[in-house]
Amino acid sequence: MNCKLCGGGRAKKILRSQDSGIMKCPDCGFIYREPYRGCAAAKCAACADRCIDRLSETGFLEARLRVDGRRAERIKRLAGGDLSKIKVLELGAGLGCLASHLAEASGHYLGLESSPVFYGCLRNNFKNLAGKVENLLLPGPEHRGRFDLLVLVDVLQFAPKPLEFLREAALSLAKGGRIYIEVPDESRMALRASARKALGLYSGNPLHHGHINFFTPGSLRVLLREAGLRADILKQASIAGDEDRLFLTLKKELPLWVRTLSLGARLTKADTLFGLGNTVCLASRAGRRGADAK
Repeated sequence: MNCKLCGGGRAKKILRSQDSGIMKCPDCGFIYREPYRGCAAAKCAACADRCIDRLSETGFLEARLRVDGRRAERIKRLAGGDLSKIKVLELGAGLGCLASHLAEASGHYLGLESSPVFYGCLRNNFKNLAGKVENLLLPGPEHRGRFDLLVLVDVLQFAPKPLEFLREAALSLAKGGRIYIEVPDESRMALRASARKALGLYSGNPLHHGHINFFTPGSLRVLLREAGLRADILKQASIAGDEDRLFLTLKKELPLWVRTLSLGARLTKADTLFGLGNTVCLASRAGRRGADAK
């Protein structure tokens, strides 16, 4: 069974989740499910713990908006501090929380969401996004070369053939355009899996049911390189330090001990030091000048 990123044939099983083996390629470090299946448009199919089913819960949508408000500020900061004069394309607009912030801040915004279920929720909850989000997976020929910033948050882990997906998505970039990518850092997959099982997440399974690709900073660099891109900035963002993220994950008000741990993570960035946060990347075409962040 060949690696889905580099084509190497030496991948070995490191974990089992749901009915799949989780494989790791020793050549490029890429981690993926086997059998390798999935459809980005059906990312919530067969999930017993769908976030869309929680939209009516008290505080859920508000917490998501606060989380994505902070994320939008991070995107703006990394992209130069001002989105009002540029065109932004977001793939995987999801429930619309990040989309609502980006649309307000951008000179021009377009979002794409492939899941009909998520797209319907977005239209119902964010009337201000009418006409700004389309039910599509990837930009079409009419979008090529039009956008200054491409945003992919929690998208690549769902995308079959992530290299082809990223290459196609990058065609939408104008000259000098950049891509913001955010994915979970699975460098410590065994540790994260144990924590998820202990907390009862994903119905007791160690990994999200819909993720078919799992990235480390190293394998993300390989993906970028193969797609003709380079990381101008690559760093970690804390999850444990964000109480709203923990509330959304644990699905209940946070007990005092969790709040205390969250405060510690916020002050020390301990989860990012141990590879338990999200990988955040700002990338550009490989020919563009810029120091590759270490």
